[in-house]
Amino acid sequence: MKKLIYFYIILFSLQSCVPTKKLIYLQDDGSKIKKLESVEYKFKPNDLIYVKITTRDKKMNELFGSNENFNNVSKENLYFRSYTVDKNGYIELPLVGKIYVNGKSAGEIKSAIEHQLLTNYFRNKEDFHIIVKPAGIIVTVLGEVNNPGQINILKENPNVLEAIAQSGEIQLTGNRTDIMIIREKPNGAREIGHIDLTKREALNSPFFHLENNDLIYVKPLPQKTIGTGTTFVNTLSTLMGLTSFIISIYLLTRK
Repeated sequence: MKKLIYFYIILFSLQSCVPTKKLIYLQDDGSKIKKLESVEYKFKPNDLIYVKITTRDKKMNELFGSNENFNNVSKENLYFRSYTVDKNGYIELPLVGKIYVNGKSAGEIKSAIEHQLLTNYFRNKEDFHIIVKPAGIIVTVLGEVNNPGQINILKENPNVLEAIAQSGEIQLTGNRTDIMIIREKPNGAREIGHIDLTKREALNSPFFHLENNDLIYVKPLPQKTIGTGTTFVNTLSTLMGLTSFIISIYLLTRK
């Protein structure tokens, strides 16, 4: 009986704690990291675009809605002060009208707006100033993170690690070796990618850098599924309780 108890204790201990190797990000696996090429973000339907047009005329500025400063706008207000690309690839601006933006960069959209303004309202480029920026990349993070939900990352080409950091980090019960990313393509199709964040090779994955409306799912480790401890202290506590239970059952069966 003692041997059987020892066997269960050893087996339980081996399967309970989360190994350090499963917790460390981007461990050296001998992979060659590709150089990230600087590519301008191309907008697509459902993206948010921040557009600000300022002129020397205060009344015109009011019509353009250009009184706010991009850097002072909160993430919540930015959503309502931005323009959503419709399903046909257009945004509609005050006075300017509809602008086709699907597949275009911020620079290309700025040039299109500039052309409209020079055609209809102004004679010189010096009479106005245009700012065009992505109003953040919105992604949803679910699973074993401390703050699951939808987040807005205010930068171009954000990556998975930045999204996870903004979601409060992965819990000890989260599986860092198999992060699932669900991505919707412009044609409506969905593709699923898997990334092992414990390996440096993850940096080369096409899913490492996020796109608008990506969904990130962090799976649970077996330790959570079977309800065992994740640290040595947790495991020791559970182990003592299990050992006490086994001994009690053994003593009762002997009477």
